[in-house]
Amino acid sequence: MRNRRRNKNTVSNRLAIIGITIVVLFIALAIHARSVTLREQDHNYQLQEESLQADIEEQQRLSEELEQKKVYVKTKEFTMEKAREIFGLKMPDEIIIKPDAQK
Repeated sequence: MRNRRRNKNTVSNRLAIIGITIVVLFIALAIHARSVTLREQDHNYQLQEESLQADIEEQQRLSEELEQKKVYVKTKEFTMEKAREIFGLKMPDEIIIKPDAQK
């Protein structure tokens, strides 16, 4: 009888260990699969972050250009340039030479 009980207990213990091992393996596989997915998401987020950082830098450069243009538009030089372009005005001491239209 003792042998039967030992054999039963031994078989029960082995089945329990095998069952626990299978559960642990399934959990390990699930964790591994999730980690792969998270790594891919992290990579995609890094690419998106780099893209957004490049956009930020481009917008900052454009903002600086606009600030420079804003300052330039307030200068006398800009006013005189536009007066020449739009109205054909000139300074009293200037001579404007126009190219021949026939050539």
